[in-house]
Amino acid sequence: MHKIKTVNWLLVGLMLGVFLLRWSNMTHREPNIDTSTWLAGVISIDKSSDPIWTWLNYTDGRPLTVVPLLIASALGFEATYPVAEGVGIICWLLTLIILYNTLCLLSLSARRALVVMLPLLTWLGTTAYHDHLAYNSEAVSVLMLTAGIWAYVYAFHRRDLPTVNRQLSFMFWLGLGIGLGLLVYAKFQNVPMGLVIAAFLAYELIIKKGWKSLCWLVVGGFMPTVVVNVYFAMRGELDTFWNNYFWYYFYYGYSDEFSKLPIWKRFSPWRAGSLMWQSYAIRFVFGGWCLAVLVGFLGTVKKVSLDRSNRLLLFAATFLSVTFYAILQSGNPYTHYTLFLPMPLTFLIGVLLSRPSASQWSSLKNWVYGIILVSAIGQGIFNLTKRQPLERLRYDEIDQQVVKIIKANTQPTDHLVIWGYADRFYIYTGLPMGYRSPYTIGIYWPSALHDTRVKDFLADMSQNQPVIFMDLNGSLINTEGKTEHQHEYFPPIANFVKQHYQLIAQVNDGSPKGARIYKRK
Repeated sequence: MHKIKTVNWLLVGLMLGVFLLRWSNMTHREPNIDTSTWLAGVISIDKSSDPIWTWLNYTDGRPLTVVPLLIASALGFEATYPVAEGVGIICWLLTLIILYNTLCLLSLSARRALVVMLPLLTWLGTTAYHDHLAYNSEAVSVLMLTAGIWAYVYAFHRRDLPTVNRQLSFMFWLGLGIGLGLLVYAKFQNVPMGLVIAAFLAYELIIKKGWKSLCWLVVGGFMPTVVVNVYFAMRGELDTFWNNYFWYYFYYGYSDEFSKLPIWKRFSPWRAGSLMWQSYAIRFVFGGWCLAVLVGFLGTVKKVSLDRSNRLLLFAATFLSVTFYAILQSGNPYTHYTLFLPMPLTFLIGVLLSRPSASQWSSLKNWVYGIILVSAIGQGIFNLTKRQPLERLRYDEIDQQVVKIIKANTQPTDHLVIWGYADRFYIYTGLPMGYRSPYTIGIYWPSALHDTRVKDFLADMSQNQPVIFMDLNGSLINTEGKTEHQHEYFPPIANFVKQHYQLIAQVNDGSPKGARIYKRK
């Protein structure tokens, strides 16, 4: 018991070190455009007269992603980039606590569980890669998925289960079902992993004839979507829910609307490897995890059966495989998708190390621990020697010119709409969104939902009456959007802007038209 307490305090100290190391390297400028998306949602919710509707519709179909930021806002923290990054670190640290507890529920000792966690700790504390630093939906998603894995292990595979005859209450199963049902509201990408957890839970309950528990699990799983559908239906906006929460992400992941990469290329081993090893800030630990898994399988998998030990291994391997599917499915080359991988890789290694030891595996286990330690130490040393503070964006001076003009022509409660993809201006100005999305690529990129997006845009513009409309397409300070995507090439948008807005400034950034700022007449 004394050793367990010592290890626990050591873990607390390491997590504190992770937080301080990351906090020392933060920036007040945008580290990654996705962070701006979620901060823009927080600003809009905080200044909304209808916060629930705004929360469900102005958060890119991922309302749970902004919940930790809203909690920080309620505690008095401003919607800034350092606060968002700090919230992201806290989410990851909570994930580590749950994962550590999960490993301890298996037959791993506290000390061995901590060793397995070291690559995660060193990577989180020392990375300076922008896709790792930015607050994104992966932080909340991985936290929720880890909690689901903990629940599966606790219910059916913890080491003291054979000696404990404890019936879990219906509240456990109902709450677990609700948690799994909520995964889609953190990120649509979570659905495959959530289904794996649900399927293995259902199988365990079926073989144990836990029919009532299974019913509560299913009821809980459907409950969040039923409640949200009722809410939208009561407002006469049921189509809005399905367009923004389902069809948009269906086209994103299962069509060539956003990525022209053929299906067979999306799942190629070469593409999976290139995503995993793209960033030097995590390359060593990814290599260590993959090698440790390979050694683990060579040492432990001797027979194929569905006994209790093999069911747990099958669950861990299936969960990891489906995670690879989820990050590759859309065909987009975003390295922050790979943030889904560290947790299931660590969990699978923990499962392999907890399996009954044959003589060959007993000797190979030391090799696995050695691989983990070397990769953790090597990654930490490399990152600390190479780490530099994030630089300001190339056009930061032009950004500040734009911000100065917007602030001179608005009040803090006025709305802003950006025609383009530069969400950071909502944070720099502190103005809420006048359109339910901080970016408008869903309108000017070819899409099956184009007409729906135009209708929503005009409705939001009419309702919110944003004081400033800014067209950044074709400018150098915009992320996505060319000259042919400027608003005047879309007649319904052009007519609305011409009727209600007048050009007040044109900021030169070296492009033909620069950033054009319009004010409501």
